[in-house]
Amino acid sequence: MAVYTDVADDDLRAFIALYDIGEVLSCKGIAEGVENSNFLITTERANFILTLYEKRVAPRDLPFFIALMEHLARHGVACPTPLKGRDGIALRELCGRPAAVVTFLAGMWPRRIQPFHCAAVGGALAALLPDGGAYTKPAVAARRRSIRGWPRNSAPNLRFSRLTGRASCRPESSMPTSFRTMFSFANATCRA
Repeated sequence: MAVYTDVADDDLRAFIALYDIGEVLSCKGIAEGVENSNFLITTERANFILTLYEKRVAPRDLPFFIALMEHLARHGVACPTPLKGRDGIALRELCGRPAAVVTFLAGMWPRRIQPFHCAAVGGALAALLPDGGAYTKPAVAARRRSIRGWPRNSAPNLRFSRLTGRASCRPESSMPTSFRTMFSFANATCRA
């Protein structure tokens, strides 16, 4: 289970009340994931994802990633969009963790990766680069998550060659959730 921090019902209701998205009808922990606690929140208006950022994410890096998602969404990239509360703030604290609510993208991750999935990722990255490249916020956080940071942050089946500087992932059903998420993102982007 990738839900590391439980959220009490009263805490959840108080947190969601800071947004203009209606009352919470249900909250379900999302089992997939490796480093954050994620919940599917259904309100009177729509579905959303609540993320509590756990220990592996440096809180000082989060404004960069929140702003990057906002930038990409403004430029038409199919990605989760962080919601701002009634006070205009997107990044908050819940249960002692940094937390954010983002829009929900329908889809699912494939259990057996096929070549067309890889092509979809390539297409999504090609579409992403012109708009992502225009993002001019300081990229210190991005450098910490760069390919050179992968050995420290990766799942066991990701390999990094110090000789070539290249990463590879064994084609197993136990592919890291971050890669499954990337494939789901690519499929959503290619359908959009």
